[in-house]
Amino acid sequence: MRLTVLGSGSGGNCTLLSNKTTCLLVDAGFGSRGLKRRIKEAGLTLDRIDGILLTHGHSDHVSGVSSLLKEFAGTKVYMNAGTREEVPALGIVENWEEFESERQFTVGEFIVEAFDVPHDAAQPVGFSISSNGFSGVIATDLGELNPTIENHLEGCQWMVLESNHDEELLKIGPYPWELKRRVLGRNGHLSNRALGDFLRHRFDGSATHLFLAHLSRQNNEPQLAFSAASQAVHDRHPLFKRKGLNVHLTHQSKPSIVIDL
Repeated sequence: MRLTVLGSGSGGNCTLLSNKTTCLLVDAGFGSRGLKRRIKEAGLTLDRIDGILLTHGHSDHVSGVSSLLKEFAGTKVYMNAGTREEVPALGIVENWEEFESERQFTVGEFIVEAFDVPHDAAQPVGFSISSNGFSGVIATDLGELNPTIENHLEGCQWMVLESNHDEELLKIGPYPWELKRRVLGRNGHLSNRALGDFLRHRFDGSATHLFLAHLSRQNNEPQLAFSAASQAVHDRHPLFKRKGLNVHLTHQSKPSIVIDL
């Protein structure tokens, strides 16, 4: 399995997973031109997309769907009823399949299971994705890590998790108070502190790769997010089942590191 986060943030989100037979995108916040540029910068090639999984209907996750469907014929879009109803443009997509949370479905050789996450969208989800014995979770745009989400994180080899903001930077930052309340709320975005709390106290130590996703450009700094997660991993290390967790930053303007499992 090959994995890279092609871009993550309020300007667009897209994660690429592939193996020898199947190419899968999670979210499509970039059109075909932007996607091709990022693929090239990652040192990869892309001649087809077998499926696009949509986590929810906010524009930074779905704005590139139409462009990608025109560029890559035969691509199927996987979304739940809430996302399709929330975004009028998705209602005209012909090659699509509806999924339900907590029910597995397949895209080529990938086994996928969606699970509900708390966020201010219609039926937002994260995804548990596995192939050839390797499994992982993508969960961004969520206000908290609840027991259901944490159950899906158990035993996985990789994680793409939100580390959106530093709470102090958000509180003193330029956002109006109502927007600050939204970000800090249960249906908002996960902070560096909240992710660190999970890593320090409830992470089972199985995963060997963690991608820090959806970093705010106004209310966070890459080094703050990286340091918070790395310190939490260091504090938890004696209890890990495996020897260490590699923490990777994601970026809004360029792809992350590419990992092969």
